[in-house]
Amino acid sequence: MRRIFRSAFHDNRGSTLIETAVAMLVVIPMLLWVFEMCMYCYTTAVLQYAARQGVEYAMTHGTDAPNCSGPGGSINSICPDAAGANVTGVVAQVAKSTGHNMTSLAVQSTWAAGNNNPESPVTVMITTPYTPYVHLPFVPSTIKGTATGNIVY
Repeated sequence: MRRIFRSAFHDNRGSTLIETAVAMLVVIPMLLWVFEMCMYCYTTAVLQYAARQGVEYAMTHGTDAPNCSGPGGSINSICPDAAGANVTGVVAQVAKSTGHNMTSLAVQSTWAAGNNNPESPVTVMITTPYTPYVHLPFVPSTIKGTATGNIVY
């Protein structure tokens, strides 16, 4: 009887298969989590870039621009885009390149001085829910981005 148990414990056939299966239980979820975090970081970077592009658009379309965007009026007339819809459009266009569904993207443009005169600050804030490709723990559910600049003209 002792010889039967001894020979069973010294047989190495099939051990590689079992060790690989156990290792894959750890490695595959870790690879999926790394992929998901990379996609989250990429999406966050693109949305931060989109906020900066919105601020850049608002900075160059102030009171002195013929097609101004924001509260206030241009030199020649009342501003045709007082609500800042063009700024939101620029942000939404850039945000599409993330590969995610951006239908619930919330863009808030704020002109701190209440006008779009040169040297007045403008802020663009973005908030959107993040839909992961693989639902794993520790992946944030929302992405927020903010950019601020001063209107040039």
